[in-house]
Amino acid sequence: MLAGWLCLTSANGLAQPTAFGEVSEINIPTYQPGTGEFYFYIKTLLSLALAQTDNQYGPVILVPDARVVSQEQQFEELTLGLTDITWSITTIKREQQHIAVRVPLTAGLFGYRVMLVREKDERFAMPLSITALKALTAIQGTGWPDNSILTYNGFQLITDSYDETFKRLSDGSADYFPRAAHEVFEELAMRASGDLVIASHLTLQYDNPMFFFVSKRKPELARRLEKGLAILAANGDLSRLLTSQHFYIRARNLLAGRTLISLENPLLSDATKAATARFDSPLEHLF
Repeated sequence: MLAGWLCLTSANGLAQPTAFGEVSEINIPTYQPGTGEFYFYIKTLLSLALAQTDNQYGPVILVPDARVVSQEQQFEELTLGLTDITWSITTIKREQQHIAVRVPLTAGLFGYRVMLVREKDERFAMPLSITALKALTAIQGTGWPDNSILTYNGFQLITDSYDETFKRLSDGSADYFPRAAHEVFEELAMRASGDLVIASHLTLQYDNPMFFFVSKRKPELARRLEKGLAILAANGDLSRLLTSQHFYIRARNLLAGRTLISLENPLLSDATKAATARFDSPLEHLF
């Protein structure tokens, strides 16, 4: 069933005519270097969700942007109608500006943050208390919602472009870089200079659901996507697809047995809290 969406493209990736007529194009972002595994999962899930309603709406093909742009620019282009769908952890502001499809895409995985640190930094050899961790300086990407979450919970941080964050951690400008547990392995392989490691003991955790966001110019597309995701969530295909991913399995193994520091996320709307409460996280039993 999971492979059914592939019939919408030819060997060269071009849309093919079907019984419904021309295939509709859906514009989405392309992948950021170092996020290939996760991007493939999201693109597969999006295609599968849209395919659930082909009989009602007709088939579609996903068209990735030819450019790599920042998350902030992705949302700007969503507002302008240059992008139809993007995906991100949610905030109240993003939900006000765009149409959030409130079905969690990663079962809370983005809320589990391990620390990248310098290999020779002995302060992380043993578990740190939350007080000790707050006395150190984290680094995050400019404009990330996590910045507000960490600041709200009393952490010190500096920000920079995504490419520069790893360099500034290496040169000592910051002490640690919280990364989602499923992102960190590919990031280390692609971007780190070899002197960074994953701290062994601590994990920060906060409710941090990732949603698809649809341009307000396309409310029918949002309704279609919500229907498709609801079908996949109800029949278990969403969970099966996620938990079969290599990045998910590595993250689950990385998180097992760690010391968990729970934080509050002030960026969640009441509607999001109510929606996500209906979905269980298979990671909770690890702690």
